[in-house]
Amino acid sequence: MVRRGKFLTLFLPVVLALGLFAAGYGAGQRTATARPADDQGYALLRELLSAVRREYLNPVPESSTLFDGAARGLLEALGDPYTRYMDRKAFKEFSQDTQGFFYGIGIVIGIKDSHLIVLQPIEGTPAHRAGLRAGDRIRMINNVSTDGMALQEAVSRIRGPAGTKVTLQISRPDRTFAVEITRARVEFAAVQGAGSLDAPVQKQLAAEHIGYIRIVTFDEHTDRDVNAALDRALKDGAKGLLLDLRSNPGGLLDVALRIADRFIPESRAILHIVTRDGKRTTERAGKGPKVEVPVVVLVNEFSASASEILAGALKDSDGATLVGRQTFGKGVIQSIFSLAGGGGAAITTAKYLTPADHDIHGKGIPPDIQVGDKLEGKADQDMTRIQAEQLRRAIEVLKQRIAQRR
Repeated sequence: MVRRGKFLTLFLPVVLALGLFAAGYGAGQRTATARPADDQGYALLRELLSAVRREYLNPVPESSTLFDGAARGLLEALGDPYTRYMDRKAFKEFSQDTQGFFYGIGIVIGIKDSHLIVLQPIEGTPAHRAGLRAGDRIRMINNVSTDGMALQEAVSRIRGPAGTKVTLQISRPDRTFAVEITRARVEFAAVQGAGSLDAPVQKQLAAEHIGYIRIVTFDEHTDRDVNAALDRALKDGAKGLLLDLRSNPGGLLDVALRIADRFIPESRAILHIVTRDGKRTTERAGKGPKVEVPVVVLVNEFSASASEILAGALKDSDGATLVGRQTFGKGVIQSIFSLAGGGGAAITTAKYLTPADHDIHGKGIPPDIQVGDKLEGKADQDMTRIQAEQLRRAIEVLKQRIAQRR
């Protein structure tokens, strides 16, 4: 089986109180090598703290608040949107985010072109009922501007207990408006089958003996649920498989590797991990039952991180066909550090390459067959049309591949 490494893929998109943000943790505390200049830096902080306590006009916050701010600023100075500090409260929420339920409004958010945007409203959640769309820019949260706001801060401001309200100012190409949304407990399925599709499509897939699996996120149980769905589809006589990764923001690296292992022939590469010193490690598929029917993968511009790892592995090492739009382009990996005081940090520690040595960071993976416009800025009916068009084309491509194997 695939090695369980220390590296965790953290998607840029954050699922608000969705149980999807990030991918577990446990890399533990590590001690960095001290440098001569560090002594001057520590002295600077001590002098500042002393001056604040002695001279600051207003009441001085608790020391923990000041040190949280210093830690946050230290990591923000790296200029990496994926590296961030989490205080005790944020880290606790982070650590609980793979449990399959959440308290919030039910949206996936991320940063694109320095703006906080909605990547996906989850169907049936308060955000979906309020009419939020993929591509919506979040300008303000409870009258606080999001300009320059760290992603984790935005998460903390939007989250809250069930029954409480949050007001978002939303910007679209044609208008800007405010919407008040009541938070709730929402349960979600990380893996969905053909039953999530319209009845006519379900009927068509059954007639063509095509299996359909949609992976919503890569949480700690996703590989188990995917394996169960694969076993059902193959037992029912599926001659081909549609794997839908559209708008999947990512999640656990190890889970993505284990799912890829079901498709990739033994000893072939799944991905290459490269650290800052150039050390290269290749994750390869192991033994075990493999999916041997043709596979078509659906992707779009919001397929990110772990979903890109899986899509890239299937494309390069299994010959799967990608249909849809170019993916998000998140090709770096974070390690999670638990810190003194109960906080934690996600620090970018490596990048990854697809099996064919493609560096996708900031670029994404181009589909073999491009279908549909971008979802950003589109009305609901247009989004539905685009997604239906992509699915129809994927079914056509898969039917052709099935016919070629006969």
